[in-house]
Amino acid sequence: MPQFEIAPTSGPVAFVRARSAEDAVARQLAETAVVELGEAEAGAGWQEVRVGGQPWGRIRSRDRMRFRRD
Repeated sequence: MPQFEIAPTSGPVAFVRARSAEDAVARQLAETAVVELGEAEAGAGWQEVRVGGQPWGRIRSRDRMRFRRD
């Protein structure tokens, strides 16, 4: 299952396993809500998140192999 890094505007950064970015935000909120994602930021991959039309924070995919060195 993919892992996501979530940075809400209020609260600590969290790592969540979910099927999609929208599902990750819903799991973090512990409720069903309308989640909208913005375009991915070039280079960093952060996407702006809106819940119910209001700015909520940011999310990006956390590739666990990204920092592996052979």
